[in-house]
Amino acid sequence: MTIACRAEVTIRRPVEEVFEKAAGRTDGLARYFVGNPPLVPAIRSARLLDRADPPVAGALREVRLGDGSRIVERVLAFEAPRLHRYEMAEMNRLQRLLCSNMVGEWRFEPSGDKTRVVWDYAIHERGLAGKLLGKLVGRSFERAMQRCLDELARDLAT
Repeated sequence: MTIACRAEVTIRRPVEEVFEKAAGRTDGLARYFVGNPPLVPAIRSARLLDRADPPVAGALREVRLGDGSRIVERVLAFEAPRLHRYEMAEMNRLQRLLCSNMVGEWRFEPSGDKTRVVWDYAIHERGLAGKLLGKLVGRSFERAMQRCLDELARDLAT
């Protein structure tokens, strides 16, 4: 089964500016993703492996989390200023226990002087642990996603 998570926000800024803040610089992920402990740790750092920003399809991104674990994401699409899609290339222990993969997609939709940001995340459950805990983790992750977008909106409002 797949658990679908979604967060969204509308920001009164041009799409290019919002995309650049949210996805244009890999190290910016740590600035906005504060997590939802204890199930969803904050991002402490993020960097592209073997290339400089901006990401391209196929690029790998190492993400270090607040619980001390490390994951690696594979960029599936990076189409500035409208789309950023990625999946897990390497998961941490909890992720491997609960799911077979996770896929995230950020869409940036301009509307006049505003930008609507929609972040969808699909968690593909694995085994009994995934079935038992997947929905709880999904709800916690969805709250963390919304917190992230709210942090982005606050930053761009100043």
